[in-house]
Amino acid sequence: MRTIIFSAFISLAVLAPNFAIAADWPPLSKTVEANLQATDVALYGVTASGDEMSFGQGVLNATTPLRIASVTKTYVAATALRLWEDGKLDLEAPIARYIDPAYATTLAEDGYDANVITVRQLMSHTSGMADHAQTQDFFDTILKDTSHMWTREEDLRGLVDWTDPVGTPGERFFYSDTGYVLLGHIIEKQAGMSLAAAARAYLGLDAIGLPDTYWEIMEAGEGIADRRAHQMFEGMDTYGWSASLDLYGGGGIVSSPRDMARFFQALFSGEVFKKAGTLEVMLSADGLPSDSPYRLGIFVRQLGDVTYYEHSGFWGTLALYNPATGAAYGGAVTDKTNFPAMRQALLDALVK
Repeated sequence: MRTIIFSAFISLAVLAPNFAIAADWPPLSKTVEANLQATDVALYGVTASGDEMSFGQGVLNATTPLRIASVTKTYVAATALRLWEDGKLDLEAPIARYIDPAYATTLAEDGYDANVITVRQLMSHTSGMADHAQTQDFFDTILKDTSHMWTREEDLRGLVDWTDPVGTPGERFFYSDTGYVLLGHIIEKQAGMSLAAAARAYLGLDAIGLPDTYWEIMEAGEGIADRRAHQMFEGMDTYGWSASLDLYGGGGIVSSPRDMARFFQALFSGEVFKKAGTLEVMLSADGLPSDSPYRLGIFVRQLGDVTYYEHSGFWGTLALYNPATGAAYGGAVTDKTNFPAMRQALLDALVK
């Protein structure tokens, strides 16, 4: 991979008066530039030919590891699709075939029928399942003890106790971390290994070359964990919060803007799946509600004439891929309130 790195590292003490985007990064609008003036931000892009460009400001650069939260879902869905390629998973099968009976019983308490919900519906957020992670109860519970070691069972119990179903299976798109917690469980059972080990093995993460990427708690993260950035939420430093609160498939991966972009490029350029048709399955809208922006682990977006793929994460991370150019982009901020400006900076590059 050829490298052309353009970076700017600016001390926190002089961020505002000395803000300057990297010379060869596509120009930013005045509004975006103004919004990034005093922001910890990292931007990274890699072209189809392997040329790279990056920009880092404050405590971040393109190789800084962060908790990428829901960007993890793209990796999880791709792992499930690799199991499908190998005949170890049926996307159209009811999840009752794969999940522990105790989980099916818990779901039934709230009216969910594991004999009706399919694996594909979990992957596309069309299962009718609500989301334990979008409730105030979830955040209140976290704040009572940020070091608490969460379990899958607690996530599922939160779904049942704090929410109600949002529709019948297949009826509508509704984003659900809980659905991906169940998908992670299914992957572990069908692969016979931890979710982290399955993703690393089936996706070929080591072969892609992702030196800043590991799965918290499930992997040691040697040489990565001690470089992880501090990420903020409503003025609170979440660095010491237990990774278990977002671990089991809805999130869990630590990665950098560079590694996210490299993975997206490998995935969408055909380097991950065994069969060419698998990517088409991942991106197909067949059987989905007509207004759904989501496919299997990925959002499909439109910006003018450009169709592109993206996934973002709760703490302020984002990965993008433009299939027309083969270019991929990753970005991060330490404070999610600055996410819109960072995202716009990446979109400006995507459609340059």
